[in-house]
Amino acid sequence: MAFQLGQRVGHYEFIDIVDSNPNRVAFRVRNLANNRFELLRVLGAEVQGDDERTKRFYREASVHARLVHPNIVTFYRATTLDGQFVIMTELAEGVTLAERLELGPLPLPVAISFFDQVLSALSCAHQHGIVHRNVSPASIIVTPDSSIKLAGFTYARGSIDPQLTQVGFTVGDVHYLSPEQVRGASVLDPRCDIYAAGIVLYESITGRKPFDGKSQFDVLAAQVSAVPPPPSQLEPSLTSKWDTLVMKALAKEPSQRHQSAAEFRAALKGLGPSFVESAVVFEAVTAKAGGAGVPSGPGRWYASLTWAALAIAVFAVFFFMSGHQ
Repeated sequence: MAFQLGQRVGHYEFIDIVDSNPNRVAFRVRNLANNRFELLRVLGAEVQGDDERTKRFYREASVHARLVHPNIVTFYRATTLDGQFVIMTELAEGVTLAERLELGPLPLPVAISFFDQVLSALSCAHQHGIVHRNVSPASIIVTPDSSIKLAGFTYARGSIDPQLTQVGFTVGDVHYLSPEQVRGASVLDPRCDIYAAGIVLYESITGRKPFDGKSQFDVLAAQVSAVPPPPSQLEPSLTSKWDTLVMKALAKEPSQRHQSAAEFRAALKGLGPSFVESAVVFEAVTAKAGGAGVPSGPGRWYASLTWAALAIAVFAVFFFMSGHQ
């Protein structure tokens, strides 16, 4: 039986649909017992009888429940509701990093702040023996206060969890798969997440994916054998230190990458301050506006310019007043 908007099941009231595809449906629900909004996900009607997708859904709940971290979407519970297995998590407000990147590359201080949080979340997962396996801009949520929430644990797997995907079958967005995932390696370690995070960082500071093509096959082939141009060739303001950091994460051989999220994070912090007030305030305003519906196309750029002008004016007044005290 499908859940209906406006329906109340137990102490959950179904408010609206946040996301829907043939595999899953995500609802915004009100938890009447705790007086809060939550995200409730259930398998789509078309795959209810699919044994592997059902097992993956159960495994996702088991994996996510082990992770408690300020930069990971909070897991609340998994249960059976009206005869259907559901997962309840924090409803993280804001926009995905994919939506934010539609506005263009991140200012470098903001990129450092965001990825410091992403790598902190991955470090937590890896310390618990869990590999995310699907790090992408779509799985990273930017909240209105510029905090990061890592989501998208559909393909995550811990060292104690069963192998579900057949060898040779890739999962996730092909633009963010590591070479070992493309080759269909049966065992993946945290360094595949390092590679994916490196791709997301490359895209975040240059505005372009390092590997692209006319077809998924072209992208997969590039992941295995192509070397992208260093970020500084696409964005002249980047220094050689940024090239070294990012290209190391994108090494084809896992042994040549940053060997842990903690190591990657330390190297990133070495490039500059992890928090620059003016830049992060601007990102917070952008994310808050996006959560309420950022205009598309030119409207987004006009909105961004307006906020940027406002920020400049505020800081100009601040410095003027400081100089006359």
